[in-house]
Amino acid sequence: MLARQIAAAIKNHKHKYDRTFASAVKSINKDSTYTVMDDAGAERKVKCSIPNAALKTGQYVWVKVPCGRLEDMHICGLK
Repeated sequence: MLARQIAAAIKNHKHKYDRTFASAVKSINKDSTYTVMDDAGAERKVKCSIPNAALKTGQYVWVKVPCGRLEDMHICGLK
């Protein structure tokens, strides 16, 4: 009985986790954001969480999507 309830809870639970993927800076925007391609191929305007980073167009970066929230997507490292 308890095993079935646990199995049902796991089956219905939506797993939200961080995703990190490689991308490249396509452009630098005037509002201190960067345009990168997400892992589905769409262009996204994101901020950079690296302190004092001076990124350049064409530079490869790591992009993180925390807990599946696209609105919080950001550059988290240099590749």
